[in-house]
Amino acid sequence: MKIQCLFTLLPLFFLTACTGVGHYKVDKTAESKADIHFIGIPVLAGAIGSSFPLTRKYSLTAGHVAKMMMVRVKAYNPVCDVAIIYHDNTGRKLPKMETADKGDTLSLYGYNAYTAMPTSSTGVLKEFGWWDKPGTSCLVGLSDAGGVPGMSGGPVYGHDGAVVGVFTATHPKRNQTMFVPYQEIAGWVNNEIKS
Repeated sequence: MKIQCLFTLLPLFFLTACTGVGHYKVDKTAESKADIHFIGIPVLAGAIGSSFPLTRKYSLTAGHVAKMMMVRVKAYNPVCDVAIIYHDNTGRKLPKMETADKGDTLSLYGYNAYTAMPTSSTGVLKEFGWWDKPGTSCLVGLSDAGGVPGMSGGPVYGHDGAVVGVFTATHPKRNQTMFVPYQEIAGWVNNEIKS
């Protein structure tokens, strides 16, 4: 019985490893901007991640979401926590992709891992910072927008309605969300979708 309980609680541990920050809300418009991916039993004993359309046959998501959700992966970025996955986006409106700039007003979209509901938040791109080692690791955007587990892999939209990045994590100590700016992965994305 104890072993069975352990296996039931392990997914919940991984689900809560990323902490929610800031303000976020249930938002039905997120359904048209992000896709949900889950394993296990949503909300009860599983994990949820998000993605968004890139082309008719590919979507972008966080690398850790692609690894955990058992989706078919085209490519993992070698430096940033981003992956291109196979996903049928036929008939979907494909977002325009643009560069993120400090001071941009942002909207983040995805799915809440605790409720499986479409979720969004808004904020400002406060600064850029290095994920690990300056100049050799992934440059990330830091925002005061809210974020919650499950939104990882969802799109980060700029004020003009173009996608400027991929949501990847929260920084609870700073009460900020982190995302990979599109300019950091644009060359890699173009190479991968052409190959």
